[in-house]
This record gives sequence, C-alpha cells and structure tokens, in this order.
Amino acid sequence: MKRYMVDACVKVANSYGCCDAVGVLRGTLFLADRPISMDELVEETGYSKSTVSTNISTLERQGLVRRVIIPGDKRYHYIPVTDPDSLKKELIANMRQEMQVIIAAMNRTEEDLRACEHVSEAALDGIGRARRFYMQTDLLLDLISRYNTEELIELLQRGFLEKR
Repeated sequence: MKRYMVDACVKVANSYGCCDAVGVLRGTLFLADRPISMDELVEETGYSKSTVSTNISTLERQGLVRRVIIPGDKRYHYIPVTDPDSLKKELIANMRQEMQVIIAAMNRTEEDLRACEHVSEAALDGIGRARRFYMQTDLLLDLISRYNTEELIELLQRGFLEKR
C-alpha cells in the first residue's frame, strides 16, 4: 500500500530532475499520521542523515514540505504541504521562475541571431511563437493566482456549462 505512493512520488521527483530520495521522503511524509523528525526519517527510509537533510531542504524550497516545532521537543519535525491553495501558489511560483529563465534566454538568443549577417527567419519566427506561448501562459498563471482552488473550479465549470 505504501509502495504506490512512494513510487509515484519518486517518479514525479525524477521528472523534475531530483533524485529518488526526494520522492521517497515526500511519499513517506504523505503517509505519516503525524509530524516526523529527521531521525525518524533516517530510520524509516534508510538514508543517511546528510541525504535526508539535503533532500528535505529541496522539498522545503519547492513548497512541498514544511518544518514544524513540537512543544517540548527541540528537534525539527516535517509535514507534507497538502493545502490546495498553498500547493497551487508554489506550483505557479516555480512555473513563473522557469518561464522567466526561458524568456530571458530567448531574448538573448534573438539578439544574437539578429546581430548575425545571415539570420534565419525560421529561427526568429520559432522564437517569436515560443515567446507568445510563454507570455500567454504567464497571463494564464496571473489569472489563476487571483482565485482560490474552489473558486477556479466553480468558474471553469460555470464557463463550460454556459458553452453547452
């Protein structure tokens, strides 16, 4: 039963270029019934303390795990972020960061191409189409970020019903 969740989290982590440990830790936290300490994560996963620490930090930066303090215990404990609006906010922030990097690279590439004597119009056209896509996606993300998850679902369902 636990294996399905951990395997799914490993696949997702790998698809984002993260190692298996990121997925194993996320899956382990998903299935926990309480906040888990670093030492417990080491014991549960079999990873070294440094591996757990490094990869928990990755999950924290991605907004997928949160550190909590338990009264009377000096150690940090970790819980998965499961609130839809918090997850949506982090996903949007990560997508925007990725888009900004790509748009900046497209702009620099276009400048370099235009400085060449024999510029390929097809390459410039491709950059232009890709830039429009990223700009439209940025606008879409802006619109999505204005509403909480339940409001978005309601708006979209209402829009689909009106089109029928």
